Amino acid sequence: MNNKIIAPFLYRLIGTVFLLGSVSIAQAEIAVIAHKSNTQHGVSVQDIADMYLGKLRHFSNGKTVKLVEPRKGSETRRKFNSAVLNMSEREISRYWSKRRFTGKVKPPKTLNSDREIREWVADTPEGLGYIDGKSLDGSVKLLLIIP
Repeated sequence: MNNKIIAPFLYRLIGTVFLLGSVSIAQAEIAVIAHKSNTQHGVSVQDIADMYLGKLRHFSNGKTVKLVEPRKGSETRRKFNSAVLNMSEREISRYWSKRRFTGKVKPPKTLNSDREIREWVADTPEGLGYIDGKSLDGSVKLLLIIP
């Protein structure tokens, strides 16, 4: 067979297998996502925590971060708060109540579903959010998987 025909097919096949493997890994986890145009190549859990606590307001590429998160009471938000922020929902509410008085930092935008978060991030070049790994698709860039 002609290598010019086989090579592109193999590259597509390998890419598909890699993508499917990545998605299956993410299915039981929390996926931290960004806009596809974001040049950030991954982030640390500490960076994500600092962003969601208003301590870090820019990506390493200098762009301002616009945050979104699931509604209060969602399982994904509970897991994220525990694994990343090491705080309960009540502690986070108190934290943001105190921070609001400074007027410098606002808490993350809240949306009702993974689909809404994914679509908002896909439409917001500075967007950063987190969703259940099962909701991950190609419309956003995966930055981090949180077990």
